[in-house]
Amino acid sequence: MNITDVRTPGTSLTRTAALGICLAFVTLGAVQAAYGPAVPALAARFGLSPATAGLALTVHFVGALIGDVLAPPLRRRLGNRPFLVASLGVLAAGAAGFAVAPAWPPALAGAFVGGLGFGLLNVGGNEVFIEHYGTTATGMLNLLHGTFGVGAVVAPLVIGALPVRLYGWAFAVWALLALAAIPLMAGAAGRPARGRGARVLLWWPLALFMAFFILHVGVESSAGGWETTHLTGLGRDPGTAAMLSSGFWLAMTASRFALGPLARHLTVPQIVFGGLALMGCGSLLAFAGDAAPLGYVVIGLGVGPLFPTGLVWLARKAPGGTAPVVAVALAGGLLTSVVGGAVGRWGYQAVPVALAAGTACCLALALLIATLDDRSS
Repeated sequence: MNITDVRTPGTSLTRTAALGICLAFVTLGAVQAAYGPAVPALAARFGLSPATAGLALTVHFVGALIGDVLAPPLRRRLGNRPFLVASLGVLAAGAAGFAVAPAWPPALAGAFVGGLGFGLLNVGGNEVFIEHYGTTATGMLNLLHGTFGVGAVVAPLVIGALPVRLYGWAFAVWALLALAAIPLMAGAAGRPARGRGARVLLWWPLALFMAFFILHVGVESSAGGWETTHLTGLGRDPGTAAMLSSGFWLAMTASRFALGPLARHLTVPQIVFGGLALMGCGSLLAFAGDAAPLGYVVIGLGVGPLFPTGLVWLARKAPGGTAPVVAVALAGGLLTSVVGGAVGRWGYQAVPVALAAGTACCLALALLIATLDDRSS
């Protein structure tokens, strides 16, 4: 089965609407990548420990997980354009609320609301692109996730450049960016058809893919979210550490954009296992003191193609599983709380240990997936 088979004639996009979804994904990348570098600023502003300040990222992913689950039925009920507009509004409200929160509980509430919008857009944007582009979905998905990386690269640079007391302005900018995408959604037409594939899915392939996506998203989120804390523990000042963390997101973005011309020469398993090998090497480098920033760059290169390429692998091994797997993938973001608990107990040294363990588990799952029959038609 080629990813063409999941195309839905009822969904259509103009180029302007596709650009709007890409702009929305820039905002998603910026919001997700901003929480980790903001941990030192949050701790200083609200008088928190780094582990407690890191709860903002965890709460964000709780909201995102709920948004993931709600997205498919809401999009069927509302239609593509109203759904995308409403999701952008929720994301903007959450980012703005986090920016101006006067105390820690309202800040967490803003992170939750922003996460809800994040989850809605994450599932909705991926599904709309898959439904509309069909035969070109592989390249377009990598482009879409590349724009996510653009926002993720910019966010740590902005946070690192701002004084502690002004970091909230960055989240206000993300809110405005989300609002700017709303007028571009006029060309997002139709609504998804009720799929039949999910009723014939085998539980074992679906469970393996869910676990694989949850874990590699967890490694991605934990690397981006806790690199600043790790590098600060190694002796960098918080501003420098935050700006260095942009290297992870830049590498992740570059690998996605580079995949377009390279994909025709590589098989999907080659891309997946090559990415996992890079993640393993990067995790080991992250232990190495002065080489730690380079380690995060290597992790970014490896993890970048896994989500969009994994969707293609999913379409071949478990046809009809795209919606449920995308819907649960961001549960991996909750693993940042596990890493946060480890940091709180054992210190910053726990970060590379967690990344190495997560990568090893991803490799084990990928090996099992590779043994599954290709159910394409």
